[in-house]
Amino acid sequence: MTNFICSSKAKLLVTLFVSLLLVCTTAHASWKLNWIDDFNGSSVNWSNWTAQTTASYNDEIQCYTDDEVSPNKNYEVSNGTLKIHARRQGIECEGQNGRKRDWTSGRLNSKDKAEFLYGRIEARLRFLNLEGGTWPAFWMLENRIAEQPIKGDDDSIGWPNPGAGEIDIWEWYGHGGGRFITNFFNVEKCGTEHRYPYPNGVVDVTKFNTHAVEWTADDIKIFYNDTLVIEHDLSSCSQYEEPMFVLLNLAMGGTIGGEVSPSLHHATLEVDYVAHCVASSSSPADSCNESTPR
Repeated sequence: MTNFICSSKAKLLVTLFVSLLLVCTTAHASWKLNWIDDFNGSSVNWSNWTAQTTASYNDEIQCYTDDEVSPNKNYEVSNGTLKIHARRQGIECEGQNGRKRDWTSGRLNSKDKAEFLYGRIEARLRFLNLEGGTWPAFWMLENRIAEQPIKGDDDSIGWPNPGAGEIDIWEWYGHGGGRFITNFFNVEKCGTEHRYPYPNGVVDVTKFNTHAVEWTADDIKIFYNDTLVIEHDLSSCSQYEEPMFVLLNLAMGGTIGGEVSPSLHHATLEVDYVAHCVASSSSPADSCNESTPR
């Protein structure tokens, strides 16, 4: 009888240990909301964002503007979402010293206004067009990069040096079809590119999906609709240990976007919210959105 009791206790302890191990390896961290833009107003909240009008990279063909008022505006906030519109229209691009462009579009960044060090950064978004030539993205840059706005607060570092590294949480392009890209750019080759297939193919890009990164000094996890896409060990990486800011943009053409479909005249990236959360042992929330406790 004594031996039976001991054996039963041992089995119970083993069962409890295995159960605890499973919980520890499958459960998300718990979060509390630190910052959010849920786009519930009638215009872009410029205390959160800057329209990065001087950006011209990767042989892209658009002119980024700050226009949210004209009939051909590139930013629209309505019905609880942000829309970044790319439009086929001729323009002498002010941010590119009057260079003539055939497309306008939008690029928002939160530099100097909403910068984060570690935690979970999450956005819910969709892209409404499947034609070739489009290149929307949700991503982050280290905050000392020499890009607009320049305030002279040690933000003179060239990409992708320490202080100016990049993490791409979600990038998609029309010619790429049913996958999206996650990627890292830095001088130490920390992290790698990973392309994740949409479960139902290319049509999934037109539906609202949640994209997130969970970030510590030693580890990066990237999620799609709360499914772990990939995890990177950054314990030997000296970058990504200082504040970063968020970017939302819709590029046209360029090295990844490729040739723009002749039939395309208007494309839209729609964003429901962008949020940042910090780890919390007292919160049950495993995602980061409007319902997450502050």
